[in-house]
Amino acid sequence: MTSSSWFRAVGTLAGVVGPAVVALVVWIAAAPRSELLSVGGGRGVRLPESGTDGGSQLLVLVVLLGAAVVCAVLVLWSRHPGLRRPAGVPVLLLLPGLTCAVAAVAASPLAGLLAAPPRDAPYGMVVAQAPAAGPLFFDRMIYGTSGPSWDWLPPGAGWLVVGAMLAGFTVAALAHFSYSPDLRDGVVDEESVVESSDRAA
Repeated sequence: MTSSSWFRAVGTLAGVVGPAVVALVVWIAAAPRSELLSVGGGRGVRLPESGTDGGSQLLVLVVLLGAAVVCAVLVLWSRHPGLRRPAGVPVLLLLPGLTCAVAAVAASPLAGLLAAPPRDAPYGMVVAQAPAAGPLFFDRMIYGTSGPSWDWLPPGAGWLVVGAMLAGFTVAALAHFSYSPDLRDGVVDEESVVESSDRAA
């Protein structure tokens, strides 16, 4: 593999993974958090109406990772035109979807590591908990007392599906609005005909 191929591969990797990393950093810094009233010894009492784990925090993460998926598709679409063929569509769907799933699985542990509340907070101090993605896409998914239970799916499978769906919508939009002379369905552009006749003359 030549040096230009290495640079191209590294640039593609950065363009696919970078938006997900930025989304995680923004989520950890800006997601709403639950607040605790410290009682010492690394323990605390949760304050009422101070945010909920997995509710608005999960919604913010979905929006940010959705934007990261769109960015990843745009990078793959522009840097690798060969993926625009039908055989390349699975790559355009699964690679951003897999990146989204991995980022979502790592979100809560990474937030717990980087934004954990101090364990030596004095008594009476209000501290903010680290954001958490919640159990919606990770634990058993049951609707009411009956319905589908997804125990046989691995953790983060829901995020893979969501990421692939968003990537699919993005690919469809790009394919619709992108210019390709092979998709003109027999429509002849008069200007192109004049230019070609002038060149022939």
